[in-house]
Amino acid sequence: MQIIDSGHSQLLAKAMDSYSLRQEITASNIANIDTPGYSRHNVEFEKALQEAQKSGKTMHQVNPHIQETGDKVVLENELLEMADTQMRVQLVTRSLRHHFDTLQTGITSTTR
Repeated sequence: MQIIDSGHSQLLAKAMDSYSLRQEITASNIANIDTPGYSRHNVEFEKALQEAQKSGKTMHQVNPHIQETGDKVVLENELLEMADTQMRVQLVTRSLRHHFDTLQTGITSTTR
Protein backbone atom coordinates (compact mmCIF):
# COMPACT_ATOMS: atom_id res chain seq x y z
CA MET A 1 0.00 0.00 0.00
CA GLN A 2 2.30 2.73 -1.25
CA ILE A 3 -0.40 5.41 -1.05
CA ILE A 4 -1.19 4.90 2.62
CA ASP A 5 2.36 4.07 3.72
CA SER A 6 4.04 6.93 1.88
CA GLY A 7 7.23 8.69 2.90
CA HIS A 8 5.11 11.51 4.29
CA SER A 9 3.06 9.24 6.54
CA GLN A 10 6.23 7.42 7.65
CA LEU A 11 7.80 10.73 8.61
CA LEU A 12 4.73 11.76 10.58
CA ALA A 13 4.61 8.38 12.35
CA LYS A 14 8.29 8.66 13.34
CA ALA A 15 7.68 12.21 14.54
CA MET A 16 4.74 11.11 16.70
CA ASP A 17 6.80 8.29 18.20
CA SER A 18 9.68 10.67 18.88
CA TYR A 19 7.50 13.32 20.48
CA SER A 20 5.82 10.72 22.65
CA LEU A 21 9.24 9.56 23.82
CA ARG A 22 10.29 13.18 24.38
CA GLN A 23 7.23 13.75 26.60
CA GLU A 24 8.10 10.66 28.64
CA ILE A 25 11.72 11.75 29.07
CA THR A 26 10.71 15.29 30.02
CA ALA A 27 8.28 13.90 32.60
CA SER A 28 11.08 11.70 33.92
CA ASN A 29 13.37 14.72 34.17
CA ILE A 30 10.73 16.57 36.20
CA ALA A 31 10.11 13.54 38.41
CA ASN A 32 13.83 13.28 39.18
CA ILE A 33 14.45 16.98 39.72
CA ASP A 34 15.42 16.43 43.38
CA THR A 35 17.29 13.15 42.86
CA PRO A 36 20.94 13.60 43.85
CA GLY A 37 23.32 12.98 40.95
CA TYR A 38 20.58 12.91 38.31
CA SER A 39 21.38 14.77 35.12
CA ARG A 40 18.95 15.85 32.46
CA HIS A 41 18.12 13.56 29.54
CA ASN A 42 17.12 14.71 26.08
CA VAL A 43 15.59 13.08 23.00
CA GLU A 44 17.33 13.87 19.72
CA PHE A 45 15.14 13.42 16.67
CA GLU A 46 15.42 16.51 14.51
CA LYS A 47 19.20 16.18 14.08
CA ALA A 48 18.85 12.52 13.10
CA LEU A 49 16.16 13.52 10.62
CA GLN A 50 18.36 16.22 9.08
CA GLU A 51 21.31 13.82 8.80
CA ALA A 52 19.10 11.19 7.18
CA GLN A 53 17.79 13.73 4.71
CA LYS A 54 21.34 14.71 3.72
CA SER A 55 22.54 11.11 3.38
CA GLY A 56 19.41 9.82 1.60
CA LYS A 57 18.35 7.36 4.32
CA THR A 58 14.74 6.19 4.50
CA MET A 59 12.39 6.96 7.39
CA HIS A 60 12.78 3.40 8.66
CA GLN A 61 16.44 4.20 9.35
CA VAL A 62 15.72 7.36 11.36
CA ASN A 63 15.32 6.72 15.06
CA PRO A 64 15.23 9.09 18.01
CA HIS A 65 17.83 8.52 20.66
CA ILE A 66 18.04 9.48 24.31
CA GLN A 67 21.15 11.23 25.48
CA GLU A 68 22.27 12.33 28.90
CA THR A 69 23.23 15.99 28.77
CA GLY A 70 25.07 16.22 32.08
CA ASP A 71 23.09 19.36 32.93
CA LYS A 72 21.07 19.94 36.05
CA VAL A 73 17.28 19.74 35.61
CA VAL A 74 15.62 23.17 35.66
CA LEU A 75 11.84 23.02 36.10
CA GLU A 76 11.10 26.08 33.95
CA ASN A 77 13.13 24.66 31.05
CA GLU A 78 11.37 21.31 31.31
CA LEU A 79 7.97 22.98 31.29
CA LEU A 80 8.98 24.94 28.18
CA GLU A 81 10.15 21.68 26.60
CA MET A 82 6.78 20.09 27.37
CA ALA A 83 4.91 23.03 25.83
CA ASP A 84 7.12 22.96 22.73
CA THR A 85 6.63 19.22 22.33
CA GLN A 86 2.87 19.59 22.72
CA MET A 87 2.80 22.17 19.92
CA ARG A 88 4.81 19.83 17.71
CA VAL A 89 2.37 16.97 18.46
CA GLN A 90 -0.54 19.20 17.47
CA LEU A 91 1.20 20.14 14.22
CA VAL A 92 1.89 16.51 13.34
CA THR A 93 -1.67 15.54 14.26
CA ARG A 94 -3.08 18.21 11.95
CA SER A 95 -0.77 17.11 9.17
CA LEU A 96 -1.83 13.47 9.60
CA ARG A 97 -5.48 14.46 9.58
CA HIS A 98 -4.98 16.46 6.38
CA HIS A 99 -3.06 13.57 4.80
CA PHE A 100 -5.84 11.07 5.49
CA ASP A 101 -8.58 13.53 4.54
CA THR A 102 -6.84 13.93 1.19
CA LEU A 103 -6.69 10.15 0.79
CA GLN A 104 -10.37 9.86 1.66
CA THR A 105 -11.26 12.53 -0.90
CA GLY A 106 -9.22 10.74 -3.53
CA ILE A 107 -10.91 7.42 -2.81
CA THR A 108 -14.52 8.58 -2.40
CA SER A 109 -14.46 11.80 -4.48
CA THR A 110 -16.30 13.56 -1.66
CA THR A 111 -15.30 15.70 1.28
CA ARG A 112 -16.79 15.81 4.74
